Amino acid sequence: MRLGITIFGCFCFGLGALAAGGATAGKPLGVPELDVPQAAAAPVIDGRLDDLCWRGAAVIPGLKPARGEDTQGKIARIPTTVRVLWDAEFLYVGFECVDAEVYTSGSLRHDADLYKEDVCEVFLDGKGDGRQQVEIQVAPSGVNTDVLYVYSGEPEHTPEWRLTPKFVERERWLLREWEMAGLRTAGARLQREGKAAGWSVELAIPAAAVVKRLGLKQFEPLEIRANFMRYDWQPDPATGERRILHMNWAPVLFGCPHISPAAMGRLRLRPGR
Repeated sequence: MRLGITIFGCFCFGLGALAAGGATAGKPLGVPELDVPQAAAAPVIDGRLDDLCWRGAAVIPGLKPARGEDTQGKIARIPTTVRVLWDAEFLYVGFECVDAEVYTSGSLRHDADLYKEDVCEVFLDGKGDGRQQVEIQVAPSGVNTDVLYVYSGEPEHTPEWRLTPKFVERERWLLREWEMAGLRTAGARLQREGKAAGWSVELAIPAAAVVKRLGLKQFEPLEIRANFMRYDWQPDPATGERRILHMNWAPVLFGCPHISPAAMGRLRLRPGR
């Protein structure tokens, strides 16, 4: 496998307005937490959250605006539900995205910049120290992009808990060529009363890619850091130009989930009964 450094297309707006800051001690207050039950059976990864096991999943009933964004009204009109389960081999994540219009060309392929159209994203830091994270993007078709981030220095944060521009330039290594062996994703369209109502995706995220730095090959009851995102591209009523609506479980600055590992929420993997 050839490892290289590329400039990833995820974007972060308004960087000049951020305080540069230095290394910040401690952790941000108020990050969300979720107790995740162990799955009694593994779901079929077909994009449809109709397997019985999803009924016992941990549920995130809605996503939030980016930090400082007044978009809750728009988000409420296209609600997102996230469900999470785990077993020894996989972390299972399901997104249900209500939407009257799904903005997707269907032409983007694996490892493309899927965030340029409607997309769901998962960020995971298995050790929780902000030194390595994985990002998975999934399009409505189920096509995915997987990325590994490695940070070679002690993270430095702004007061908004994004990595400082100088730190990103100096210490962030973005590995687009990395492949998450065993990752499975799928997508499906939602219908209500015979009408299009949005889309859903399912992910089976292999344990080995998440907990390797803990010296593990499988999941067990433990805590990992995570964030769940949805980007929806909506047309401006006045111009018709599409603008991105950024939704997240653990709020980060607009467009900055990939450089905000310290703001991730906490998933507590609980043992089965």
